[in-house]
Amino acid sequence: MKFVVTNEQMKSAERLCDRDYASFSRLMKNAGNAAGERVLALFSGKTAVVLCGSGNNGGDGFVIARKLLENGIETRVILANGAPKTEISREYFSLLPSEIVLDYNTDKARCNAVLHESEIAVDCVFGTGFHGALPENIAELMTAANAVPMKVAVDVPTGVNSDTGEFDENCFKPDFTLVLAAMKRGLINPACVDLLGKIELLDIGIPDDCYNDFSAKITDESAYSAIPKRNLSANKGTFGRLLNIAGSLCYSGAAAMSTKAALRSGTGLCTLAAPISVVKILGAAIHETTYLPLPETDDGFVAENCTEKIAEILPKMNAVCVGCGLGNSENTRILTEFVLKNAECPIILDADGINSLGGNINVLKERTSAGRATVITPHPLEFSRISGLSVAEIQRDRIKAARDFSEKTGAVVLLKGAFTVIAQGSEVFVNPTGCAALAKGGSGDVLAGIIAALLAQGVEPLKAAASGAFIHGKAAEKLAEKMPAHAVLATDLIEALYAD
Repeated sequence: MKFVVTNEQMKSAERLCDRDYASFSRLMKNAGNAAGERVLALFSGKTAVVLCGSGNNGGDGFVIARKLLENGIETRVILANGAPKTEISREYFSLLPSEIVLDYNTDKARCNAVLHESEIAVDCVFGTGFHGALPENIAELMTAANAVPMKVAVDVPTGVNSDTGEFDENCFKPDFTLVLAAMKRGLINPACVDLLGKIELLDIGIPDDCYNDFSAKITDESAYSAIPKRNLSANKGTFGRLLNIAGSLCYSGAAAMSTKAALRSGTGLCTLAAPISVVKILGAAIHETTYLPLPETDDGFVAENCTEKIAEILPKMNAVCVGCGLGNSENTRILTEFVLKNAECPIILDADGINSLGGNINVLKERTSAGRATVITPHPLEFSRISGLSVAEIQRDRIKAARDFSEKTGAVVLLKGAFTVIAQGSEVFVNPTGCAALAKGGSGDVLAGIIAALLAQGVEPLKAAASGAFIHGKAAEKLAEKMPAHAVLATDLIEALYAD
């Protein structure tokens, strides 16, 4: 299992590891070797510079420098703030040839010349130890280092607060960030995500049981195991009946994408309940679903009396998805509230289903207090409408915002964005998959369909949400390997969901 941790939680895990498994010295060697191996794999040039602080992050840098030297890379070490101050850091510093070491504070000119000549800069100055503002000399060093063609940060880029994600404007701006042992909580903060380059998490040998305190777990490839196995004796009824209440004349695509994604994700039977005009548009395009035409207003949105038809079919369903493209109206609010009060099966609320809760989350609390599962999938603005928090407050600490709202309402909260957060009470997951290919209309409808299908097949709500987010993000990553991220369509995601 991989974890998201604060600085103090990471220190606690390291102390337990030192006590019960591997010493601090061994962990430093493991960290330096793991990061050095990745640098060698990423870098094909001949000259490197490793920037080292006086603490343990600098010690990781000394191990990295030695590994680069051993592999034929012409390497220099720049001490950013003097000689190492910790015992284990000094241990690995003593193994370096003295002629490769420069001190930025006493020989800036030579250090700047080395930076100018280097093809890669590896940042091991502060790690998790930074907060506040960068000292002037370190800010100067980072500015010079940012001009090096390729840049790699080890654990946390210098100038980024590992707990909050706040950063100094002169921080190190890497192409790759090699996070050690566990994801640092601040690095999933939208404030700094764009500064980090490509993020990789490296194992340095700390066993899972050393993390007796952590902020969240990270989902992984095991997410695919959430999809129920199909025995030869199974039939369409085995894999659940899903009711997808979605669409309007203006947003018929949302109904189509959420339905197709649900079908692709294994629900045995899917019924699309949509305004009559939407059924007429999609009836000839989606053959695998059945349709429940709903009364509509003159402009193609659900009418006030549509609950009567929903009431007839609702008891037969194993899961319900409400909201994709319904439109934000009083009739949508009435419909959403009716389903929340009357559906015994799990519900997922997306888009306008979520907006319908604005100013009245009591109906959600009443449902979950009765033990009826509900998943909500807001983006930050939708979440702001129902939580009372500003978008800035939400984005400042996404884990806390999602966890607190889940504890308050009893719902599973999937807060969308880079490093999507999924919370059920105090149990929190962070999704590592996804890319800029998802920054396009319709992506959320696809995600809702995936999760709805898993719920219909009997998957536990928290697992359905976390697994759905992982699968959805992985599909985007696969597509971005084949075409530019900006060219990916939400409909492409459906076809890529379970492709190799």
